[in-house]
Amino acid sequence: MKGIIRFLWFLYKCFAFYTLVIYILILWIPFGGWLAGFMMMSFPVVIIVHMVSLPVWLIADARKAFLPLTMLLAGGIFLPRTYAFGSKNSDSAENEKTFKVMNYNTHVFQRDSDIKLPYVKRHIREMKAWVSNSQADILCMPEYYDNSSNLFSVNDALRKKGYQYYVFYNKTRKQQNKAYSGLAVFSKFPIIASRDTIFESQNGMIQADIKIKSDTVRIIALHLYSMTLQLGNLVSQKEMEGVKKESKTTLRQMKRGFTRRSMEVRVLESWVKASPYPIIVCGDFNEVPYGYVYGRMRKLLNNSFEEKGNGFGFTYNHLPYFIRIDHQFYSSGNLRLTDFITYNKIKHSDHYPVMGEYAIVKK
Repeated sequence: MKGIIRFLWFLYKCFAFYTLVIYILILWIPFGGWLAGFMMMSFPVVIIVHMVSLPVWLIADARKAFLPLTMLLAGGIFLPRTYAFGSKNSDSAENEKTFKVMNYNTHVFQRDSDIKLPYVKRHIREMKAWVSNSQADILCMPEYYDNSSNLFSVNDALRKKGYQYYVFYNKTRKQQNKAYSGLAVFSKFPIIASRDTIFESQNGMIQADIKIKSDTVRIIALHLYSMTLQLGNLVSQKEMEGVKKESKTTLRQMKRGFTRRSMEVRVLESWVKASPYPIIVCGDFNEVPYGYVYGRMRKLLNNSFEEKGNGFGFTYNHLPYFIRIDHQFYSSGNLRLTDFITYNKIKHSDHYPVMGEYAIVKK
């Protein structure tokens, strides 16, 4: 029995060393790439293992329980990225002028569903109405979709609600009367300048300089590389051969995603550093709060969820559900965050919308 305990203790010490490496990667983000991506993404699993290990070692050998306790306490430094205790009430002054920014991956407004079915049509209309009536001043929507049909005439619905200014990817600006699918920015305030870049397919960034009264705010809306994981296919496999095949596909897609996003963030950083205006970066990052891209952005800007969010703030309405991959970052020197909401009861898409309310700081 003692021999088994010694062996298990050796394995646990190795796991503790692995944990320290993950902590270092998340804190100092010395390099990106797929291997570091997999390691950082394992952070929640690592914490769970230590939580289970603590009572086990308390029973087996109380002195050894100090190590898992230390690992858990050290992991507490990442609590702000995981769980927010922010106030539910906005702290804006009564006479303070604020503006709201919402990012929402709309999953092409369910275009790929069977629109012949009455309930699908109803859901599309409900989604279109909810977005139009969201009270946001600026909308950033990855996987946006519009065409001239009554069902998908989203542009018209938004214009009727005051969103007179909008930017799409440059490649489609000459096709204003045709269907559009991709990233979009809509605003109730004038967009005085814009640019964009497309990384691949619908993934990319749009930069919009928006005039709010006498001030200008720069919005960078983005949709970083999508891994398009089909975890439902993996879970539904009943034979080992199918599990192996789907597992290889999932791991290959994740590896590609970590690599692509580590390259995309370099472009994003250059845009952020070049901004002469207060800046908000928002959209579908396709990366959890312990990842490389999130860490790089956190060194440049404040994260809105960490400042004013509530609970875990999960934003993905699909397997594996318990992840937060839609974020807002802002420059705290010239903007003040007054409120942040995750609309986790709005289930029209495979993502939940998030909205931040900001005030411009006068110097």
